[in-house]
Amino acid sequence: MDARTRYVTTIAVFAVVLFLALTIAASGMISLYADREVLTERDAGPLIAPIMFATATAALYTLLVTFGRRRGSIVVGALVTAVITYFFFLISGSTLYSLGKGRPLLSLLFFGSNAVGPFAIAVAMTAFVVALSFLLLISYRDGGGASQTPRWWWENRDDRDRRE
Repeated sequence: MDARTRYVTTIAVFAVVLFLALTIAASGMISLYADREVLTERDAGPLIAPIMFATATAALYTLLVTFGRRRGSIVVGALVTAVITYFFFLISGSTLYSLGKGRPLLSLLFFGSNAVGPFAIAVAMTAFVVALSFLLLISYRDGGGASQTPRWWWENRDDRDRRE
């Protein structure tokens, strides 16, 4: 594993931890102020929502590492990451809900009722912001910005004075 791959993987771990913390905090705030539960189905059980967040987090990690290894448009990469994370969040919940009930068509109802909910939207928006930040950080390092020591403006002036 080369240095760039290690760097991308390490930063992706930090980004995923940030994503998980922000989505849990956002869900708590939305639940508190909107007086809503994360899932619209009251009979869903206590494990479906945490598994949905875990699945979205795992999908985000995989996408960040994949997009971090490639070069391309930062905004498009972040947008694709957010959309795929959003769908993994919803599909994992709808699949688990329909398996628990033993009725496959319930997955469509679960998906539809939670797709436009504030919690799924918060997951997608948080994934977009985290992915955009991650890709900007990776592109900054690839552009050579991280190889130079940051300096104040007067330090550069002092160096020019010494060279003359």
